[in-house]
Amino acid sequence: MNQATEAARPFDPEAFINAAESLSVSSVDELAAFYSVDCIFTDPFQTVTGRAEVHRVYASMFEHLDAPRFHSVSVAATADQGPVLRWVFEFAVRRGGARMSIPGISLLELDAAGAVARHTDFWDASLLMQGLPVIGPVVGWLRQRIAKA
Repeated sequence: MNQATEAARPFDPEAFINAAESLSVSSVDELAAFYSVDCIFTDPFQTVTGRAEVHRVYASMFEHLDAPRFHSVSVAATADQGPVLRWVFEFAVRRGGARMSIPGISLLELDAAGAVARHTDFWDASLLMQGLPVIGPVVGWLRQRIAKA
């Protein structure tokens, strides 16, 4: 797929869910195809612009995490701007490390052609940080302190 010029695939819930749940290093193009060329993708750590950057975000998961995968993906609702997805992201920080599962929600805004123009993820980044060496125990302690407040 020519990331810069090829028209995006209109959002189809079943096809998008299938692409997300079967995402692999060799199938990133299939998921990225749903995004408009000038889309905006935001998660708790970054905001990127453009389909090529969204492709890079998905591909980098396979470089930096062990066996990342989305499961239990569903369309939870449809907002005025577009679908709201629920999902669980499962991974290990390093090969052979403990598996982590982080639930999240994605708000998708579609353009006039039905492609994803804006994708905003909401998930608890402290769950990820709590699983990291050195900073993890500090984040865990902080989460407990806040919960007791």
